Amino acid sequence: MKITEMLLAELEREAVASRKALEKVPEGKNDWKPHEKSMTLGSLATIVATMPAWLDMIVNMDELDIRPPGGSKIKPQGWKTRRELLEQFEASLKKGREVLQKTTDDHLMNTKWRMLAGAS
Repeated sequence: MKITEMLLAELEREAVASRKALEKVPEGKNDWKPHEKSMTLGSLATIVATMPAWLDMIVNMDELDIRPPGGSKIKPQGWKTRRELLEQFEASLKKGREVLQKTTDDHLMNTKWRMLAGAS
């Protein structure tokens, strides 16, 4: 089995659980935090909803700096309703599938990829 096929299968398995979790996110509670040092529920839900699209950065970039100098240029789309959140997730999932379908196992075996935090 190809690596891309295994990753697509894993993406589909994880999508089921992610969708179920996102379907339960209460509307109007985006600012709620489980703890004062925690991220907001809205931010956490957005991360779950957009994570499949991160495959585009992982597959098509040589490195990803999650804390670049001057701050991130990536601003996730906000959402107010559960429907908007789920639409964001479905679009992200579609993007992740497309990226995996277009890449090759040879490309995925590139060992030069790096994740940075503040260029370090």
